[in-house]
Amino acid sequence: MKKTILALAMLFSVVTNGQEFTGIWQDEGDSSFYIVILYNEDKGYIFNNFSFIEQNTIQEKFVDTGRNVINTVVHNPDNGWRAFCKYTYINRDTIQIEYTGDIRKTSFLHRKKIIDVKNTI
Repeated sequence: MKKTILALAMLFSVVTNGQEFTGIWQDEGDSSFYIVILYNEDKGYIFNNFSFIEQNTIQEKFVDTGRNVINTVVHNPDNGWRAFCKYTYINRDTIQIEYTGDIRKTSFLHRKKIIDVKNTI
């Protein structure tokens, strides 16, 4: 019984964290790139980085997750640039991202909305 309760608690924790991180995010210092974070029970986290201005996408792969943290590796094959990213949940609308590797930087991502809530039925 204890194992079942523990397993359910762990599953709830993963689902809750998945829901907290999912969304469209934009770096406060770079308005051209967006990061879309999705969570799929079978595939785990899926990251899509894109820019309408640059007309480019950048590969990012999920590595692992911990309490309020997601670790990824981002790679730009056009220039060979590679960085390890640590996403830390701050609140519903803010995530901190720490880059290490070919770049060392800490920044904040802010949630973007694509649906105008006022005009929905």
